[in-house]
Amino acid sequence: MPYYVTDDTVRIYYEEKGEGKPVVLVHGWSCSHRHFKKQTQELSKRYRVVHYDLRGHGDSDVTEQLLTMKQFALDLAELIDYLGLEEVSLIGWSMGVHIIWEYVKRFGCDNLNKLCFIDMTPKLITDEEWEYGLYGNYRHEDNLATLAAMCKDWGRFTDQSIPATFAKSGYNQDEYDWAHKQANKNTPHVMINMWIAMAIQDYRSVLPTITVPCLITYGEESQLYLPETSEYQKEQIPDAKLVSFPKCGHCLHMEDPDKFNKEVMDFIG
Repeated sequence: MPYYVTDDTVRIYYEEKGEGKPVVLVHGWSCSHRHFKKQTQELSKRYRVVHYDLRGHGDSDVTEQLLTMKQFALDLAELIDYLGLEEVSLIGWSMGVHIIWEYVKRFGCDNLNKLCFIDMTPKLITDEEWEYGLYGNYRHEDNLATLAAMCKDWGRFTDQSIPATFAKSGYNQDEYDWAHKQANKNTPHVMINMWIAMAIQDYRSVLPTITVPCLITYGEESQLYLPETSEYQKEQIPDAKLVSFPKCGHCLHMEDPDKFNKEVMDFIG
């Protein structure tokens, strides 16, 4: 199994397939490289596709410390350097988008080609001047309740949270069963730490600094984020394209992989 070892000696699992322009897939919170299974086969026909497991997720090492957005961005930078990738395109889903924004914050866009964001907000917590966070109304007390639920019973938490990642109108039962099984493989302390790492972020100031073209995608039936969240990003990023996915939720790349893969390939070129 292919691993690279980070500067702090954590083994990060990765896979690569295909040739051409490099594309790195960055998965979301509580997920793994397997959640891009419907992308790797198709995209690798045209690109050199790399997908990996974030530390604490999937087949990568589970760690007790350095579960921060900064460290996850450093891990991504080390992977890019380890594989010698140049002019790389990054595709992030959910927390994976936060990791990309953290990467841009720390390293800029010099070695980047294009970026793709899948259904995410730059700030989870809503307040008096920000209404485009999680659920469109997710305040600090709601966040504390979420963390308490994770701490109390991770299995029960996933019973409630996984359905919310699919479209409001329903989901494929096999897809749900698979996603639910994957979620229950996670270690709760990692998930709790990384949820906190997301909840404290505010990447709104990063968006105008992105100097490469961006593809912003969202599910029209997302139960997590409002369409206005993605529309806000398009307004803030200098060179951005916005694409909506009908009858899809937060997992739009899984729910309509044909449309998603085509949009990505047309965008990257």
